[in-house]
Amino acid sequence: MNARAAQAHVEVLRAQLMAPDPMQRVIALHALEVEAEEQGEPRLATQVEAFAARGIPYYMPDAPHYQAWVGRALDYWQRLHPQAS
Repeated sequence: MNARAAQAHVEVLRAQLMAPDPMQRVIALHALEVEAEEQGEPRLATQVEAFAARGIPYYMPDAPHYQAWVGRALDYWQRLHPQAS
C-alpha cells in the first residue's frame, strides 16, 4: 500500500472508530486485526490481537479514555504502514 492510500485508510479507520453506529466500530477493529495478520511482523500482530481482544470500550467519543483507545488503534495502523506516517 502506498503512503497516500495508507493515510486515506487511517482517516477511514478513524471515522469508523468514532462512528455512532457500533457496527462501524466493529468493522474497523476487525480490519485492524486482519491487516496486522497480513502485514505485520509477528510481534506487532500479537500486540494488535491483544488490543482487539480487550474489545471496544464504552462509546463516549469526547471522553479521554475513548480518544486514547482510538489513538492506540491508529498508532497500530500506522506502525503497520510506516510509509504513511
